[in-house]
Amino acid sequence: MVISMKASGLGAGLLLLAASGLVWHGQPGPEEKWGFLAAELGPRLTHREVQIEPAELLSLMHDDYINLILVDVRDERDWNLFHLWGAERLKPGQLLNSAKRFRDLPENSVIVLVSNDELAATEVWKQLMAAASRPNAYVLAGGINRWLNEFTADGRGRPRNSESESPDEKLRHSFEWALGSRHPASLPDPHYVGTHQFTKKVKLLKRVARKGGCG
Repeated sequence: MVISMKASGLGAGLLLLAASGLVWHGQPGPEEKWGFLAAELGPRLTHREVQIEPAELLSLMHDDYINLILVDVRDERDWNLFHLWGAERLKPGQLLNSAKRFRDLPENSVIVLVSNDELAATEVWKQLMAAASRPNAYVLAGGINRWLNEFTADGRGRPRNSESESPDEKLRHSFEWALGSRHPASLPDPHYVGTHQFTKKVKLLKRVARKGGCG
């Protein structure tokens, strides 16, 4: 009986130490959480299963069946110069604070992360997958620089150095004015989708009927 009480006391002590450890160390951060998921989700990045072509994103922007959420992770200056129609600018910290929002999205939702190239968006993708229980999220391949290369038809927004494809997250386009989403390339005509070949990568969890449609 004495031994049992000692064992019980020891067990209680261990539980107390474990609880103290949790309080001391806190919850794992985004990098630690990604470490747990890297073996499973890392190959999706390596095999470029989540980097979608600009033409595929354009098709999503014109698809009423899809609840498209465009998240721009660039700085305010570049955002003001140009951003995609319907996008919202979120800093990585703000995005993680909104993790519950991304966990509770409807099944027809698609999240696309955007940066000037794709390095910054990829890092946020990792954090989002860890924080929001692996939502249906993708990265714009080549980022805003590639988008503008493909869909800028007029003289505005042309590359400063079109020969440079270095993924340094700099906006390699010059603008006469800060037009934001008023720039013509912010929402190109959907006919461009048919002129650009791409491999479809986005998979919907569920399609829904168009609003006001017949089902």
